[in-house]
Formats: sequence, structure tokens, C-alpha cells
Amino acid sequence: MTLSVASLNLHCGLDRRGAAYSVAKALVALDTDVVVVQENWRTGDAASIAAAAASACGYPHVAELDLVTGRSLAELRIVRRAVPGPPGTWGLAVLSRVPWQDRTTVGLGAAARDPVGPRLAQVVTVAGLRVVNVHLTHRLTRGPGQLRRLLAGLRGSSEPTVIAGDLNMCRPTLLLARPYRPAVRGRTWPAHRPVAQIDHVLLGPGVTATGAAVAPAVGSDHLPVVVTLDAG
Repeated sequence: MTLSVASLNLHCGLDRRGAAYSVAKALVALDTDVVVVQENWRTGDAASIAAAAASACGYPHVAELDLVTGRSLAELRIVRRAVPGPPGTWGLAVLSRVPWQDRTTVGLGAAARDPVGPRLAQVVTVAGLRVVNVHLTHRLTRGPGQLRRLLAGLRGSSEPTVIAGDLNMCRPTLLLARPYRPAVRGRTWPAHRPVAQIDHVLLGPGVTATGAAVAPAVGSDHLPVVVTLDAG
């Protein structure tokens, strides 16, 4: 089974200066079977930016996980200034061209002084592959603990598994993720002048990558990462 997967931190649909960019164009540029996104955003009863773009770009299967509700972009530190408009809902989403069979979550705990509070990983099974969408805390000393809790929560299953997302940690720290191993090498943040790789795809036992790359900028302050997987 071959499946192409991309991961992108949407930054709530804003570039590094706080101007909106087209999430739909970003999905078209990625053109993968599955896209996992972090920092999805929704206000009121409107569709989230990920769900609206998915509908327009041929991703009929959308699984969303809300992590924070009733907070502003400034409170979440997405921007450094007040942004007109109501508070909203912030979280994760998996967009897929093929149906997903199952979904669940793994609790990661909260990090001190993290405005998000307790975090969750989103786990969606697509075409027999367990895809784990995660956004670890930016509190650098607390991220390894959340990663360990994630790995503990994933144990006990024989399903081929891939972890993808904004891990907020550089490649050497990923030794803590064994037996998972990184598939992509390249700087991803900030998108306009990357100095570090904090966006990753980690392959579990039995999963191999036949292609892996950091993709060009699509508008977010993060660069996407893209892999083609063989979980046969």
C-alpha cells in the first residue's frame, strides 16, 4: 500500500505578518492523498479553514479535533497584536482523499505556561495506516515528556503507524522517539528564512518512505513536509 502524506502547520491561515493566505491553494500545491494540519481555526458556526479548503480541493473525508475554544489569536500567541474578529476554536485536522476507518486521541498533558493547556494527539486510520497528527508544546523542556506520553499511548497495536506534525523539537531530540525514525531532513521554520527543522514525519516499524522532502512555502510561517509511504 502506497500513500502520500503531507504535514503543515496552518498558522490559523495567516502568514508571519498576520495577513491571510489561501489554504485552498496550499492544499492544491501539496497534492497528497492525506494532509495533516496543525493550528486549524474556526470562528462561530462557520466551517474551519481546513474543512472549507478541503471541500474545495477534493478532500471529502475530514476529521477535526478541537483543542481550544473561545480564545483569540493573540491569546494563543499566533499573532503579537490584536486581530479584529471574534475568538475562535483552534486545533488539528486530517484531510483525506480516501475514507478513514477509525479515529481516536492520545492525551499528552499540559506544559507550564503553555496557553493551549492540555494537548491531544489525533489518531486517524487511513487505508490501514495509523496516521498520528500532533502539535507538541513550544515549551522546549516539556516537549520530550509529551512525546514520551504519545509513544506510550500508541503502544500495544500492530498497525503500521506514522507520526506527523509540528513537534517543536529539532532532529537530534527525535532519538527519544525510537523505534520511530525521521523520514524528512530539512529546515522548516520560519518559512521565509528557515533555521531549524521542527516539522517532522516519523515512521514506525514496517513503514518505509520512497520519497521525502520539505516542500516550498505555501503561505504559512512553517514549510510543509511531504512523504510517500509504503506500509506493505
